[in-house]
Amino acid sequence: MITALARRIRAQCSEELTVFRDQVCALTCQDIGTGGLDGAATAMAPRPSLTTPGVSVDIVGFAQRQASGGPAEVGFSVALRLVSERGPAGVHWDEAHAWAGAVAGGPWTAAEYTGSQAAPAAIVFHYLLKAHEASYVLDELQGAL
Repeated sequence: MITALARRIRAQCSEELTVFRDQVCALTCQDIGTGGLDGAATAMAPRPSLTTPGVSVDIVGFAQRQASGGPAEVGFSVALRLVSERGPAGVHWDEAHAWAGAVAGGPWTAAEYTGSQAAPAAIVFHYLLKAHEASYVLDELQGAL
């Protein structure tokens, strides 16, 4: 179900996802780290849930300095927020994972789930974006041996 929903999100929101990915990519170009910013963030416009009426989807992307001093971590959070009088019963919380799968693309191969937390009338899910593995030409590898 999550994979099918991620495809549906990509089909319906491809332009918004592209703009969001571009904004998150731009965060990685910021001077984050020693002598620079501690972090930077961007957000998509809130959207209604595709699976549960009365629920809003809020997505915030961020880049932040790693404690080890390495390159900035790039991640995002998906909040499923109750916007009506409805209770949490019957909310398809897995929709957050589908949004994460839809956000992963372009320079990132996957969104790694790192945890969630309850907020007033919402649950916020956190993910780290994983970059494509560097690909090497076989001739380059043979020359290095």
